[in-house]
Amino acid sequence: MINKLKIIKQKIIDFFNKYNIKISKNTIIKTIVLIVIPFLIYIYSQLFSNGKFIFESKRMILNFLLIYLIIGFIYVITGKIKISLYVTSILTFIVGFVNHFLTAFRGTPLVPWDIFSINVALTVLPTFTFHISFKLILGIIFFLLAFLILKKVSFTSFKNNKFKIIYRISVLIFIIIFTYSFYFTNMIEKFELDENWDPKEEYHNNGLIASLFKQSRNLIIHTPEGYNIDSVNELASTIEVPIVEHTEDFKYPNIIAIMNESFAELKRIGDFSTNTEYLSFFNSLSENTIKGNLHVSIFGATTPNSEWEFLTSNSMAFVPKRTVPYQQYVLRKSYSLASILKEQGYETSAIHCYYPQGYNRNLAYPRLGFNSFFHINNLKDLEYIREYPTDLSTYKNIIDLYENKKDDEKMFNFTLTMQNHGSYTDENFQNSVIAENGIYPKLNQYLSLLKIADSSLEYLINYFSKQEEPTIILLFGDHQPYVEDEFYNSLLSKSYADPTSKEAIEKKYITPFLIWANYDIDEEKYKDITDISANYLASLLLDVANLQKTPYLEFLDELRTEIPIITGNGYMDKTGLYHDFSEDTVYSELIENYHYLQFNNMFDKKNKLTTLFEVPEQTDNN
Repeated sequence: MINKLKIIKQKIIDFFNKYNIKISKNTIIKTIVLIVIPFLIYIYSQLFSNGKFIFESKRMILNFLLIYLIIGFIYVITGKIKISLYVTSILTFIVGFVNHFLTAFRGTPLVPWDIFSINVALTVLPTFTFHISFKLILGIIFFLLAFLILKKVSFTSFKNNKFKIIYRISVLIFIIIFTYSFYFTNMIEKFELDENWDPKEEYHNNGLIASLFKQSRNLIIHTPEGYNIDSVNELASTIEVPIVEHTEDFKYPNIIAIMNESFAELKRIGDFSTNTEYLSFFNSLSENTIKGNLHVSIFGATTPNSEWEFLTSNSMAFVPKRTVPYQQYVLRKSYSLASILKEQGYETSAIHCYYPQGYNRNLAYPRLGFNSFFHINNLKDLEYIREYPTDLSTYKNIIDLYENKKDDEKMFNFTLTMQNHGSYTDENFQNSVIAENGIYPKLNQYLSLLKIADSSLEYLINYFSKQEEPTIILLFGDHQPYVEDEFYNSLLSKSYADPTSKEAIEKKYITPFLIWANYDIDEEKYKDITDISANYLASLLLDVANLQKTPYLEFLDELRTEIPIITGNGYMDKTGLYHDFSEDTVYSELIENYHYLQFNNMFDKKNKLTTLFEVPEQTDNN
């Protein structure tokens, strides 16, 4: 490669000499290096993201433009071209390398705000089995080649004269103009980047560098078009909130909500064979039980987004794609199911059987209205499967909270488990479930863990079925597991003529939910609720418990009759059709109204209509 560069350099010199064009060898070398190094950066970035090398020209141009933007920014700071190329090469290599392993581990690529989750990544890293792929090796080779070229090729930089200062200022002005246009105008639309429900596919189609910069735009919150406080006030005035009245013998039920890590019934995507049942107890429940499909916004990772949608009744549809609200938006007191129940006299607690700082939960939970937070550092007698606390030992801590509460205390507990967390590559774990003749090792381990989770749920429900105090248990999954892509592709191909259709892809965003009570509830009332999205689940839970709702939740109940599913990926109307948010439909105004209310709830600090998100004062809190 070095010899080829010398040949190219000599040919360029010969060309300029032929036409008596005066240009120094130093300038020629710089020009060649400024072409070759960005090209190598592009190559290994694409290798690390399993991306295309040649695709739509506008997208390719954006990737190269952004690489030069990084080089230019570092040059403005250092004034040294060679240092700028070195630093850019190292930075892009680290980003690409991390992206490669993140995608392999959780099934979704790197996003800019993953930097806030580095503590989470480090704690789960020991559970991951690293596989060295051909593309990874090839990417490292191209990176080393770039380094070798920079080391071998020498050229001098301009001295700090007026020309160099003007040059650096010019580069800075270009960077400022481009950055402003990129983040605050519609310039990005000119590059026609792919929008895909599957983030891996999006990175594959757009390129790693362009995809990361595109995602970084999502850190900026824009006021919805047409939003104003007068229209929100007018909308709020149309919401009627029925006041829940209780008889003298009414007893407030204890409420236990469990978001079970990666809890999913993959046979709802398509049928496949197993040597034994793995959700036999869950499937057997019918008395005083409500079941259905829960549609979530995430696949394979980013657990806190599902719990945020459930607890707040907000939707990922109206925050930038693939952001993490716990880290970016829950920065002060926020309304949630916990605050609603606290207003009605409940003692609120959260359990996460892992490290409290994960995704800022130690900060987010108090802001959401939880009085206490129990975690790996203060839970009792945790037992482990692989590297994670078992569901059974976690549930025993819930029981301990119940047994130690005051007699007249109303208990609300939200628990997040860890037992089923990926990756599913522990060679010391003995699988009890074998699927599809054992051709998918990760799937076998996941289903075996799910069988244990099912048994643990049986233990918990059997315990509370014997208690006199009325108790409701809600259990749902945060997302589907990241097992073999080939398995998912096989199921979708069997079930759909077009496995890439919206209807097919949505199947990967469904988990089960279960509401069970140890007393008589009216299951018939809820028999038509077969599919629901996570933002509606808290309201359904309050309805089953016969507790007061806020105007915001009443609005969502009305919305659910027209749009039963709304996630960060799109929405499904009452006729069963899936839509992108970009489509103009008869439901667009309803979607817009939801967006306005959520924006007021989350971001309009000056004009927040607090009465929309609080329990009406007339509520009987006895």
